[in-house]
Amino acid sequence: MKISKDFVLRDVGDKTVAVPIGKASRTRKYVVKLNGTAKFIWECLAAEKTEEETVAAMAEKYQITEERATTSYRLAVQKFADAGVLVD
Repeated sequence: MKISKDFVLRDVGDKTVAVPIGKASRTRKYVVKLNGTAKFIWECLAAEKTEEETVAAMAEKYQITEERATTSYRLAVQKFADAGVLVD
């Protein structure tokens, strides 16, 4: 899965949001708010890192187990998919 080109990340104050642009801006009238972990995962997806690469990077960055990182990764990816920001 990849991040749709119809969304961009923007920092607004101390918050990070995914903003719909292009076609997505005509059908989606909302932004997706991301916490720090979700932003990290977004950036990994945008860099086309695999799940395994991202999970390993998360485990190291946040000093958590790979199991916990995998759970967090999959939850974030599901939320991105539900919000329509991912494409195959």
